[in-house]
Amino acid sequence: MAKRGNAAPLWLASGFAAGVAIGWLSAPRRGDWLRNQIRQKFIHWNKVGQRTFYKRRRDLANRVRGSVAGIREAYALHDPYVDANTLVDQVHSQLGREFAPTLEHINLNAVGHTLVLHGYIADELERDRLVSAIAAIEGVGEVDASRLRLHLPHVPELHPEPETAPDVQESSAPAIASPRIRRPRAPR
Repeated sequence: MAKRGNAAPLWLASGFAAGVAIGWLSAPRRGDWLRNQIRQKFIHWNKVGQRTFYKRRRDLANRVRGSVAGIREAYALHDPYVDANTLVDQVHSQLGREFAPTLEHINLNAVGHTLVLHGYIADELERDRLVSAIAAIEGVGEVDASRLRLHLPHVPELHPEPETAPDVQESSAPAIASPRIRRPRAPR
């Protein structure tokens, strides 16, 4: 059994504290200041609570909206729209250093999901490797390599160079500065 004799001092202390609080709150001078402080603290904590509630509500709504968008994207049947410039940038970044020397001589243009290649390439094997690598990138529908030209190395028998005069060093003399002629001042 619990002893009931220990509860009396607790009741006495809480009654005393309540009496002091009521006395301070009802005091004419000190009570006004205290009531104002309590009111300000209540208003402050009310605003903090409302802000926290609205932030958490907005966070939850955004998370739900993001989850719904992710589910829709996962089950979407259509291709997401990719801008032509973005597609070209994606192709450049995914081809990386492997085709960097080749891409220096090739211009990539995108029309819809079709990538059109212009420029010069070393040989047909390199062209086929490049086309298959570009076609494997997500977002690329077709690759049009019909405008790529094979760059043949310079063969002297097929394209003779024009004959030039023997090496003659051209020299140029420095320009002679013409003397500046001063005109006499007109009398005033």
